[in-house]
Amino acid sequence: MATTVPTNPTSHTVSLLLTKISDADPDFRYMALNDLLATFNVAKPDILQHDFNTSNRTLDEVVKALSDQNGEVQNQAIKVLGPLVKKLPSPLYTTAMQKLIELQSHNSDVNSVPAMALKAVVEALPRPVPGVALTKEVQEAYDSISKLLIPRFLGQTTSKQGPGLLQGGQVTSDSVDVLIEVVRCFGPVLTLVEIEALHDAVLNLLAQEKCASVVKKRAVAAVSMLAHYLSDDLLAAFVKRTVALLRKSSMPPTTRRLYITILGSMARSIPHRFGRYLPEVVSFVLDALNEEELQAQLEAIQEGSETTSEWSDVREAALVALDAFLSSCPNQMRPYTNDAIEACLRYLKFDPNYAADEDEEMEVEEEEDDDFDDDDEFEADGNFDDDDDASWKVRRCAAKALHTIISTRSSGDLLESGVLYQKVAPALVKRFDEREENVRLEVLSAVSLLIRKTGEGVIPDFTIDSATGDSLGQAPQSRKRRRQSSAAGQVGMPVNLSGTGLTSPKAEKIPATGPRADLAALTPAIVKSATRLLKGKLIPTKQATINILDDLISVQKGGLASYLDQITDLILDAIKVTGSSTSSAPVSFAGGSASATTNTLRIAALRLISSFARNHSSNDLQPYLPKIVDGVVLVVHDRVYKIAAEAVQTAEEVSKAITPPRARMTAQKYKGELQKLYSVIVDRTTDNDADAEVRQKAIHALGTLLSRTSGTEGAALLSDVDRNTALGHLKERLFNETTRLAAVRAIDTVAAFSSSEVSFDAPWTQEVVVELAAQLRKANRSLRGSSVMALKHLVLSPATKNTLDDATVQKVVTALVTVITHYDAQLLGPGLLVLARLAQEKPQIVVTEELMTALCKLLMESTVTGTVLDSLLVLVHSIGQTGQGEVLMQRLLNEVALSGDPSVVGKVIGTLLVASGNKGTYTAELFVQEIQKQKGERASLALTILGEAGLRLGDKFPYSPSLFLEQFHSEYDKTSLSAAVALGRAGAGNVAAYVPVILESMHQGGNTQYLLLQSIKEVLQQVAMSSTDLGQLSTPIWNQILAASGSEDNKAVCAECIGRLVIIDPKTYMLKLVSLLNDQSPLLRAIAIQALRYTLPDENEVFDSMLKSHLVDMLKTMLEDPEMENRRHAMSTLNSAAHNKADVILGHLNKLMPCVMRETVIKPELIREVQMGPFKHIIDDGLELRKAAYETLYALMETAFSRISIIDLYDRIVAGLSDDNDIKALCNLMVSKLAYIDPDETIRRLDSIAEAFRKTLSTKLKDTAVKQELEKQAEANRAALRVTLLLGEKLKAFLSAGGTVGAAVPGGSAAVPGTNQVWHSYWEWASKDFKTQLQILRDEDSKGAGVI
Repeated sequence: MATTVPTNPTSHTVSLLLTKISDADPDFRYMALNDLLATFNVAKPDILQHDFNTSNRTLDEVVKALSDQNGEVQNQAIKVLGPLVKKLPSPLYTTAMQKLIELQSHNSDVNSVPAMALKAVVEALPRPVPGVALTKEVQEAYDSISKLLIPRFLGQTTSKQGPGLLQGGQVTSDSVDVLIEVVRCFGPVLTLVEIEALHDAVLNLLAQEKCASVVKKRAVAAVSMLAHYLSDDLLAAFVKRTVALLRKSSMPPTTRRLYITILGSMARSIPHRFGRYLPEVVSFVLDALNEEELQAQLEAIQEGSETTSEWSDVREAALVALDAFLSSCPNQMRPYTNDAIEACLRYLKFDPNYAADEDEEMEVEEEEDDDFDDDDEFEADGNFDDDDDASWKVRRCAAKALHTIISTRSSGDLLESGVLYQKVAPALVKRFDEREENVRLEVLSAVSLLIRKTGEGVIPDFTIDSATGDSLGQAPQSRKRRRQSSAAGQVGMPVNLSGTGLTSPKAEKIPATGPRADLAALTPAIVKSATRLLKGKLIPTKQATINILDDLISVQKGGLASYLDQITDLILDAIKVTGSSTSSAPVSFAGGSASATTNTLRIAALRLISSFARNHSSNDLQPYLPKIVDGVVLVVHDRVYKIAAEAVQTAEEVSKAITPPRARMTAQKYKGELQKLYSVIVDRTTDNDADAEVRQKAIHALGTLLSRTSGTEGAALLSDVDRNTALGHLKERLFNETTRLAAVRAIDTVAAFSSSEVSFDAPWTQEVVVELAAQLRKANRSLRGSSVMALKHLVLSPATKNTLDDATVQKVVTALVTVITHYDAQLLGPGLLVLARLAQEKPQIVVTEELMTALCKLLMESTVTGTVLDSLLVLVHSIGQTGQGEVLMQRLLNEVALSGDPSVVGKVIGTLLVASGNKGTYTAELFVQEIQKQKGERASLALTILGEAGLRLGDKFPYSPSLFLEQFHSEYDKTSLSAAVALGRAGAGNVAAYVPVILESMHQGGNTQYLLLQSIKEVLQQVAMSSTDLGQLSTPIWNQILAASGSEDNKAVCAECIGRLVIIDPKTYMLKLVSLLNDQSPLLRAIAIQALRYTLPDENEVFDSMLKSHLVDMLKTMLEDPEMENRRHAMSTLNSAAHNKADVILGHLNKLMPCVMRETVIKPELIREVQMGPFKHIIDDGLELRKAAYETLYALMETAFSRISIIDLYDRIVAGLSDDNDIKALCNLMVSKLAYIDPDETIRRLDSIAEAFRKTLSTKLKDTAVKQELEKQAEANRAALRVTLLLGEKLKAFLSAGGTVGAAVPGGSAAVPGTNQVWHSYWEWASKDFKTQLQILRDEDSKGAGVI
């Protein structure tokens, strides 16, 4: 029967359906209810608001249907109730509630129907929002709950309805679910009397011996829900009552387990409030896990008694509660850390049915190592099957609790102190032979987490993006300061070799102490146990074991060279398809949300082989290369595309290990293996039926292989025929839309590493160059960027020398002129370098009117800085050297001149002047005359030109310093500043002649002194870049800088000059800088702090070696400076150190972090009230320092997360979410990152985050608020909503569970009843009240994800 619901139904539509609900045919009754449901779902909210008659009739019919004899009709009636209640007039809420309470079921087997109906109605009623005044509808909904439903729970009704829903011996779990729903929806408005009465009713229910276990489980959830709204007195009374009960030695095991479970549930539900009572209750949990009770149980077992399920259940509940304490109240649990670890270790090995002396067990392991596969008890059926044995649950909970300890207490805590490796790790490794699969996977997960925590940061999963996402020349921008002009070097064919696997990895030196040393010491035991597990047949175990080995390699950057003979064959066996494993069903395992199947196991094994090849030296791999190559080649053509793609990627890593420069002396020995890899990679590259991901990875692998065999050392490994064939395939893929980007990047790699030992065919080069130039017009940003880098490397490559004809060059020039005209900053730098090289070879084609016009337009309309400016200077220098510079000079002077930035235009003209030989119409003398005749901007331009000429000509520059000094004016202006900078640049070219004059003039003081400091800064900057020796002049410079530092205007430039002097001569001035930090003068200390900050981005081996000895002590000294402003500068310096010298400070963060944490706390003594006219303003003098501290915290979180206590970090982040708007913004960013880095801890903090976000979103500004305040608040709201959306989407699995036991969440944990109720309430409120804003943010995110 089809439904005929109109698109815009009215109350009349509802009336027509009511007659059918009473039809004799159950099918008609069902369809009538179905139509009614559809009607309410599409109807307007006010469809029944003004029709009380229809509303009452509808309510009567639907309630009547709840007593229908047909079960499907009853279920449909329950579904209708929710939408119906949402459409009812609010005065009828009480009527609806009354009818449902009085409902009597006709059949004894459907007693749950009334409770399910009540739950649906409660959920549909309008609910209160914390902090928002109650509306009329919400008040009436609450009245119906308070006057009717709550008395029904408690049995306080006057009618003859029997005992209350929570009274008597026939209480059902559905009745408790109704209570949970009431508390969840209306908890904020329930009175203390109601809360107390409901709480007592639930506790009385728990005390009934005849109560079913499922009801008691739901009652525990209800207690957790009610805990949010208990008053402090009532909570204290409950804890006192629980403590008194647990003290009774005669308490039955089931009751003991129940109350221990409640304690753990409440710890998760209200961690902050419950934490204060933890010292009172934790002992009862630990007592249940103590050695005495365990030994008593073991003795009873030895005497013939069996392990009772009640005894095991109590221990399981105690371990679950202990896990809750450790995760929810980590700070309060610190004093009990050792006791908790001992308890977990005690029950981790509790296996009464498999008891054996440990020493004897180890001997048996050694003897039976070869017969591991025949261990029927371990492998035959997959799991130990004994219905009476529940001890495995205890061991699993113990392993989970250890996982929690590692998760919450490792970084900057137990990991650094050695506790985890001394106590926990050895015990976990011993349990690798656990007979129960679920327990074994928890143990493996805990060990894997410990290994990852030992690393310097989170280990990212390998994806295609990380493998091929960036072309060779597009490495992430470094914060390090370059020692020389990058563009100048690029014409000379530079190559960024970082991360390309060019050098054979060397085993890292193991530290003498610390987590890395502990991990290295434990590695033999891990590998030995892992080897036994890999010989087994269980797929989840093998995959978890392989992941552990992969983590070991990633953290230690190798470290398994000594064990390759033991594990290589086992890993290769895991890659193969075996008959016994192909039928394995997916099995979820601990430690993640992934499932273990044959395919995921093979992928994990391939990734492990990639890690072997990437992180171990070629010499270590050589004995196993034939086996590895054969194994990988077999699966490159696998029908599962993910396996094939991973195999291609593995083949690429192996090819790196057997080609130069990693394998220089032995490469010829493995030429056959290389040929096998070449053949399969080419085959997958040309296979049009292969999946796109497989083809892309194959193209990338082919580019890597060609690059390794096109250099000086590897050219003989591949024949010219094979090389040209492969290049032809890359060219074909370049013209294919789906593989173009991968082909461009592969060509880029080949060109970057090619040498004069090989030569690319001219037709191939010309076609590829023209196609690459054509890609510069495409909309795809990644494609444009990769194409210009490939074009640059091809043009600069010795393998393409003399292969470009005039027509090809003309097409390239035309494309690049367009790039210049449109100022595409991404393409401009490399593009200008391409033009520079082509200008040297074919100046008549390159140096055209169009190019000159484009360059002039670029200088006039755009701000040219950084690498683009460096590349532009290289191009201009090349044009000048070819003799084509005079025309360009004329156009620059006539068309650009003052229309562009004088500092940039001056550098360009000065470079062109020197490159042209200072001959012809335009010479330096012309600009000297310009200085003497002109004033203002023209004089500034001429000074900049001469300064650049002086820098490049050096001692051949014919003019004295007086030329520039004469342009210093008593008042600060642009001409004076230009003269100062020009003096410095010219002085850097001729230090001996210029610097003494500058120092002599420093005594004049005033504005002249400031300008001369600018000159010295420029000298020192250029000297540091060119490594020029200052000789005996450095000491006078130092003295003059300090003498000039007394002026407030000079502080910043003096600090920078001191920093540059320290970089130039660290052996002399590092100690002087240290002494300045301890000077009595706050001013000199401030200058020293800022000077140190200026030095940190620099790369200098001598400087770095000196810095390692002093940096940490210097940072600690400045962070403890008594002056608040100096501490603010110190925070900025530590921030810079975190980004640029992280390796120096990582091991000493325990000395620095307390200072940072201390400055993030709001200090009331620094907050004052200021009267400004009729208004009073609150001024926080500590705000700027606090901002700097949070910025530093953010930087340290990015670079040293594994060394920071996540508990302390999140405490300060949550506090910052209620601080100033700027601090809120930083904390929002940190929460966004932590949602990915540490989702478990983020889940534990959701309630606190929700409270802060609700406070932000509920802020109402005064009517007199100015525009700036409105914009700040709007931005704060937007940021809070963005993070809310991110958390909601990222943790959707947990949030959608709504507190359902067993709901999956990141990291393998599970949702717990009553957990994160504050967040759930906030999420519902935000989703409703800010629906439009959230949707806008969703759309923005989806658009952003779609942009390439």
